[in-house]
Amino acid sequence: MLGSLRRSIGMQVARFHFRTSKEEVISFSHSISTSDRVLVIMPLGQSTEEGQAHVLTFLREHFYEPDITVIAPAGGTPVERVLPRCRVLLVGPGDVSRLFLPQRSFLTRVAERNYDLALDLNLDFMIPSAYICKESNARVRAGFAALHADTFFNFQLRMEPASRRERAYDRLVQCLEMFFRAEGV
Repeated sequence: MLGSLRRSIGMQVARFHFRTSKEEVISFSHSISTSDRVLVIMPLGQSTEEGQAHVLTFLREHFYEPDITVIAPAGGTPVERVLPRCRVLLVGPGDVSRLFLPQRSFLTRVAERNYDLALDLNLDFMIPSAYICKESNARVRAGFAALHADTFFNFQLRMEPASRRERAYDRLVQCLEMFFRAEGV
């Protein structure tokens, strides 16, 4: 119960923080296909590693690997196998406040680069990753649709019913491929 209360307060603090940010109208096809620097936030909770590897493989094929920054939980992800030359920032319990917001010191490390595309791979809405995504100031900030997700993402993917959650990453890759085909990249 206390965790739920802290999460609720954290959400209100985050929404208050971003209350004045205005979204500009952009062409997603052009913005995604011309992106150079990518920020990927790996799932902070449970998720299928196979699906994550599919997304990382897609990114390796379409972006220069050293221009990809991956935020991953400390303790093993498929990142090192699929993207050995990317920049990896490990996030641990000390990098997230008691209100589930990222610490300023961690956000400073993320902000060392500018990003054109930010992808939150958490299937369930997670305040820390959504906050990092928004704070990245990437032109396109993509995540999965959820309550309050519109505060953080300007591009949201709807998920299939719970029985098909394992295909969510495949749908994300298909969607990104669509934008690359639309621009002829």
